[in-house]
Amino acid sequence: MQNHDILILGAGPAGLSTALHLARDFPHLTPRVLILDKARHPRPKLCAGGLVVDAETILQRLGLDVSEVPHVDASAAHFDFEGHGLSIRNPKRHILRVIRRNEFDAWLAGKVREQGIEIREQVTVKDVRPDDAGVTVVTDTGEFCAQVIVGADGSNGVTR
Repeated sequence: MQNHDILILGAGPAGLSTALHLARDFPHLTPRVLILDKARHPRPKLCAGGLVVDAETILQRLGLDVSEVPHVDASAAHFDFEGHGLSIRNPKRHILRVIRRNEFDAWLAGKVREQGIEIREQVTVKDVRPDDAGVTVVTDTGEFCAQVIVGADGSNGVTR
């Protein structure tokens, strides 16, 4: 059994940005954080990538420049929901930055590794068991114990 203070389950944008926030705000925890993900970067993602300006602002506050990732800027966007539409345009700045998720996720994972945080890929989480000592995470490669887990394994993940 392997012990860590913080286990992050999922190495997508939610898990990776959580790790980057921990590295920025609590650098002493960096060696005690481990990220587990069932896939390997770069990984294919069915969902398209669209970063809104707010997401870019969050990344900028972490010292990251998302323009390092290949992208296309959209100066306008139109959203439809149940027959109602919303159009957004900003003549001074892009509304949305369109990226490939596999490239974005791999770039973000590289930034996490640069901070000294380990990402273990191709580890499938089978079960999460809270107990008196913290949390035990059962995977296909063994068990991990932590004081805290962050569930960032998506809508079909074990922690949902």
